[in-house]
Amino acid sequence: MTESAQPVFTGIRVIVVAHGPPLKGGIATVALDLVEDPGLNAEFEMVFQNTAQNDSQRGKFAVENLKRAAADAWNTFRLARKGSVVHSHAVQDPWLVAWRQVSIALAARMRGARVLLHNHNQAPYMELPGEYKVSRLNRWAFALLDKLVQANILIAPAGEPNIRKYMPTVALPVIANSVVVETVPQSSAVHDPPVILFIGELLERKGIVILLDALDQLDSQGVANYELRILGDNRPGLDPLKDQMVNEITARGRGDTMTGPVSRTEVYRHLSEADLYVFPTFTEGQPFTVIEALAAGVPIVASNIQAISNMITEGVHGRMIALDDTPGFAEAISELLADPERRSQISQANRTLALQRFDRAVFRERIAELYREHGRAAQ
Repeated sequence: MTESAQPVFTGIRVIVVAHGPPLKGGIATVALDLVEDPGLNAEFEMVFQNTAQNDSQRGKFAVENLKRAAADAWNTFRLARKGSVVHSHAVQDPWLVAWRQVSIALAARMRGARVLLHNHNQAPYMELPGEYKVSRLNRWAFALLDKLVQANILIAPAGEPNIRKYMPTVALPVIANSVVVETVPQSSAVHDPPVILFIGELLERKGIVILLDALDQLDSQGVANYELRILGDNRPGLDPLKDQMVNEITARGRGDTMTGPVSRTEVYRHLSEADLYVFPTFTEGQPFTVIEALAAGVPIVASNIQAISNMITEGVHGRMIALDDTPGFAEAISELLADPERRSQISQANRTLALQRFDRAVFRERIAELYREHGRAAQ
């Protein structure tokens, strides 16, 4: 379907099964993007089956979770029908989560529906090809899902060899996460003083200590003409690990750089005023913050983990630095701070990449193609 063509209502019911509000995170974001998308709603009957649960019990073997899994399967059976498509989002690991997907897929197939899984796990995209390992119970669940479902959607190509090992026959289409690029104001990436931005959970695994160490190194070298902004929820008492990181940031003399929780609109405003997005993270699936930085045209300095190296190119969209390489981050930040012309060039390249690979229109059409194909096949 072309961008200008008006969608025609097909009557195909699509049940999106996912953890939604009050839970947050990538799965909830993608699920809401689907069920609230005007274009998809114009073409399909979009139904949201919200499987949100107590966050502290997620993935654990507990009676409460077994009851919830049974309830989720029953709700899928109740909502599905012949000709419909069940689109189920999960991390698919550990084993209890995988078997919950089996129960949902069985319920859908019993009603004559076809099933699309959507893999949001970090590990398959982080591990080297063939290195992703799961338990025996998880392998059995994957083997059943390989027979029950029509596709397992991946968010990046790096996941294909790792999932293919456990699901040898099912289709594994790759569809990247997305934002509506035109709603993200573009930064010039040339401000005085230049703004260094971090967006994410205030946790050590996000590389915040590396960022602080790199900036301390720059300060000691006399590179101090910049403004740091750390976007993340710093309210006390929510998570002891976050509290520790907030205390660390404050003890390092950068407490006033933390914004606290901000709305998505405010995130976009900060991006539009940013010159660098620095993200020394240790583990990711496909981070929305990188997609948003690309959409805003902000040059990126990030760790070269596989999940991010699959998204951007070293030297074209910013800099990729070896994991835990504080001097490398300091050098990359310093070089880009000193070269506004280079930042401007990268800004244009990043916006272009976002439009080509990570725009909502691209995501919507790829998903819609699957809904059309499998909805018609189930009728």
